[in-house]
Amino acid sequence: MLLTFFQLLWCCSSLMLQFVEDDRAKCLDGTQGSYYFQKGSGEGQNKFIVFFEGGELILGNTEEEYLMNAVEKMQTQQGSSLNRASAFEFDGVLSQDKQENYYFHTWNLIHINYCDGVGFQGYKSDQVNYQQHFLYFRGELIIRSIFDHFMTKFQRAEIIILSGCSIGGVAALQWEQYLTSRVPENIPILFVPDSSILFDMQSIDGNNLLQQSLKIMNYIADDETQVPHSKCAYNYPNQNWKCLYFQNLINFIQRPVFIIQPFYDENFLYNYLDIKCIKDQTLENCQNSEMDFIELVYSKFNQIIKESLIQNSNIGSFVPSCISNCLFVSQLSFSRSWTIPEGSNRTAYQTLVKWVEKQKLNQNYQGDFGLIDQVPWPKNSACAELSLLSQFKLINIMLQVIIIILF
Repeated sequence: MLLTFFQLLWCCSSLMLQFVEDDRAKCLDGTQGSYYFQKGSGEGQNKFIVFFEGGELILGNTEEEYLMNAVEKMQTQQGSSLNRASAFEFDGVLSQDKQENYYFHTWNLIHINYCDGVGFQGYKSDQVNYQQHFLYFRGELIIRSIFDHFMTKFQRAEIIILSGCSIGGVAALQWEQYLTSRVPENIPILFVPDSSILFDMQSIDGNNLLQQSLKIMNYIADDETQVPHSKCAYNYPNQNWKCLYFQNLINFIQRPVFIIQPFYDENFLYNYLDIKCIKDQTLENCQNSEMDFIELVYSKFNQIIKESLIQNSNIGSFVPSCISNCLFVSQLSFSRSWTIPEGSNRTAYQTLVKWVEKQKLNQNYQGDFGLIDQVPWPKNSACAELSLLSQFKLINIMLQVIIIILF
């Protein structure tokens, strides 16, 4: 009886794992694509959040290196559904905390798991055999299967938000045209890319790993298809990979967008630009040459975001000078000490909620919704203290493990 009670608690506070219906829609390793789902209730029963999980693209300067890294990724959760938990609790805007997540906690939640390696897109009918490992590039079929499964409900929705972290945020924008063309025009569809601004830049060692990886992806995974946003694809014939760069893709997005983007995106800096001095959410270990390079990246982020705000009144933003990634699914989105400007009450969560309310009323006024930190790291003290917070959490976890072992 007690076990049943706790099972019910787990069920009702967690998103449950589901598998896509299309047998062809496979992860890199050939397992079936998957997502977590929780049905909305009360006022949220006809409202939807579709969240594309964060992750990294397969990288490689040569086709050989690319396929080798693809094999490595297929053995992780970013390439397989094999070891997904049957249920999972998420933080931030996806949490079930009624007090902190007061606005979204009753909405339908669809968390699309990242397992295709190429950003929730791509299609190759035949598997790729690399050193006796069989790779599947079927990300497009996974998303089509999930969207088609929910399409009848989407067509009766009050509002739909597509969001995602890192490459997941790029995917949210990529699938805009597919969804909006199938849903009545009067239904608000909003986009919230988080830590998702990719742009063309050489890494600190002079290589352009991201660009080269995208080109290889283009002829391996997209040889039989094109990127989901066909308007962008049409504008870049034979160079569809350019549609994964934010400043290119954003020009084709017709619906409102709220950008969440840390100026010091640790995933972009570390994985794509090879800045390895970032540790424990601090730049204190970086040399002068590395800091100079990081400042160039900071300036580029600033330029892209400000140009987007100027060009489109439908765009809002929350851009802190923090070394972080994925605020949308983080407790930091609620933090009153984590605001723009520092010391105000403008948290990421509160700003997002107010922006959503304005968009539901079809009011295209940026006003207080184009928030950009005006000081670099570490002058936003709450961001600078993240390093100490991370170390404290690590110590706390270690103490808990020691207590469990001893007692």
